[in-house]
Amino acid sequence: MSDPSLAVQTALVTALKTLSTEAGARVYDLPPADAAAPYITVGGGQTVPLDETCWDASEVYVQVDVWSEEPGYPQVKRIAGAIRAALHDQPVTVTGHVCDRCEVRNVSYSRERDGITSRARIDLLLTTQPA
Repeated sequence: MSDPSLAVQTALVTALKTLSTEAGARVYDLPPADAAAPYITVGGGQTVPLDETCWDASEVYVQVDVWSEEPGYPQVKRIAGAIRAALHDQPVTVTGHVCDRCEVRNVSYSRERDGITSRARIDLLLTTQPA
């Protein structure tokens, strides 16, 4: 079985950098300490092998976060909405794999302990198989 998680992360970073959001191309795995807000991080997740008899598939769960220092939630909600529109039930090109489905499972919003930073957490599920 070929683990698709890195290829999925690369595909998501590429797709998110091409969106016309207020975050622009500020899409990171680990943002630099001086990253200007707003920005997007593609981070944690999980790969679950699907043991099917006729195909070698995986479910790849990925967390995408939007970070903003603009007062309130409007900016993170606009960016999260654009991400949802671009990815939910849309084709995603994953090098070396076929992406059968990309689904936005959940979007949640929170304020960080600093009282300034707003966050949108987007939980994605992609089902893939080797190309």
